[in-house]
Amino acid sequence: MKRRKRKRCIVFWGGILTAAVLSGCGVGEQDKTIVLPPLENQVMDSEKFRFDRIQQYIGSGYAENVISLAWGDVGTDMLCLVKKEDGRYVYQVIDTREDTVLSSVFVDDRSLANVSIAPGGEYLSYEVQDGEEMTLIVLCPSQGTRQILHRWREQEESFSYIWSDDGTMLFSWQNGDSGDTYKEWQVTRYEMENDPEDGFGYTAVSFQMKGNGPAWRNVCPNADGTEIYVREQPGTFDNTMSYNWLLLPATATVEALPEYSKTPACPVRYTQAGLFVQEESGDVYLIKDIRSKPVKTKLISGNAGAYDPFVCVCANGDHMFLMEWVNYSMYQISGVRIVDGKVDGQPVVLYNDNYESMNGIKIVSDQAVVFWGEEFLENNGYRYKVTVLRY
Repeated sequence: MKRRKRKRCIVFWGGILTAAVLSGCGVGEQDKTIVLPPLENQVMDSEKFRFDRIQQYIGSGYAENVISLAWGDVGTDMLCLVKKEDGRYVYQVIDTREDTVLSSVFVDDRSLANVSIAPGGEYLSYEVQDGEEMTLIVLCPSQGTRQILHRWREQEESFSYIWSDDGTMLFSWQNGDSGDTYKEWQVTRYEMENDPEDGFGYTAVSFQMKGNGPAWRNVCPNADGTEIYVREQPGTFDNTMSYNWLLLPATATVEALPEYSKTPACPVRYTQAGLFVQEESGDVYLIKDIRSKPVKTKLISGNAGAYDPFVCVCANGDHMFLMEWVNYSMYQISGVRIVDGKVDGQPVVLYNDNYESMNGIKIVSDQAVVFWGEEFLENNGYRYKVTVLRY
């Protein structure tokens, strides 16, 4: 019989890591509406992008209530969110077609931090304070069960997290600007296991890292979590001391990689097509052959640091979307295809709308791009909009 509900921890010794995560917006629904904007009003005529559906979900309530949200699998039209209700936090799944709450599961009655809903909505990770310690917890809403993955002293260090594309692996690492950055630290891949007989459990694989002082740490796992690209840059942005690694959990291998940039670079996505990075200038590049002799190809130009677009790339590396601030309250989503490692023409404006802020953008199953924003109303009122473009 398989061992479940047990933590299996394997430690690998290596070198350096971390990344950035899209966070949700927040508030409860008092009114819910589905709006389908006319295609001809929202999408420019382009042979490179054709959408079979545009959907927008609008929720309203109070600004302190909803703290995270995510879209379910493509075709389900399900919205998953964590909200505060009657003094405690609950996880809800909403059928946006019928405008009904399908399920509501208790999460915690303590204050939550670093909340992240896994793609597909099968799991939810969050931090809570437990006395003088912080704890990392993963909840399986379908079973109403949870596992404590990690405990640490609140004042010593902080962590970042990112889920794999299939929503079954959670990656955790210590930030390079908290605690003693010269001591050893871990990067851990938690793999969730959910069995009808044995219940919800997980296995953990950890890489022990050497501390090198304050630094910007980035981690980009590939879609299935079998390879993890790592970059560390000192807080001074002295690029001559940057480190690049590839972690291979299945073989306990840590590979040192050659440098590819003469300026500070932020990894965007590690894909089948290669590594996508955005440099300090805002320019976006595709790096091929990162394990041998990196080949660097410029894809789009940035705005020299002034309102550079937020870049989102699919797992296959053949679709790239840009979330851009246009003016006072206008945001737009642009898209471009990547063919044979090059952009197929200029980015096409796909959608624009008014938001006080845009809080996230995510590609779902390489079939839809989902983005969400918010606006604040009188008396601490709040409205959020989730828009789905299926391509």
